[in-house]
Amino acid sequence: MTERPSSRTQTHHILAVICFGLFTGAMALNGFQATEAEEPPTQSVIWNTFQFGMPLLIGAICLTGQRWAFMTAVIFGTIGLALDIATLAQSITDGKDQVEFLLIISTTAVLNVLLIVIGGRGILQPG
Repeated sequence: MTERPSSRTQTHHILAVICFGLFTGAMALNGFQATEAEEPPTQSVIWNTFQFGMPLLIGAICLTGQRWAFMTAVIFGTIGLALDIATLAQSITDGKDQVEFLLIISTTAVLNVLLIVIGGRGILQPG
């Protein structure tokens, strides 16, 4: 008789895949950044670390299988969703951005909601 992986293990893998999707979305958004606004190098390094490094780090943390990994995914998803909603609201009110940009922001917002929902369900599961 083969042993099936627990739903907790599957949930960790799902969260890691969602984090990879967020990383992919960040890479896609990088092509849409405005060139006229130059940031100081320090701000650029901090933003790029958050935008590219954090999804990969959170995904790796989720793969550890620790219970607290669910909470890190929920916290990161909450912050990411807040940033996505703010970006989407600003983009819609300005009306200057391309449809592709809005589509990518909407997709990353959905991925962040999935992080919150799946991570929250994982926190609430016993064991």
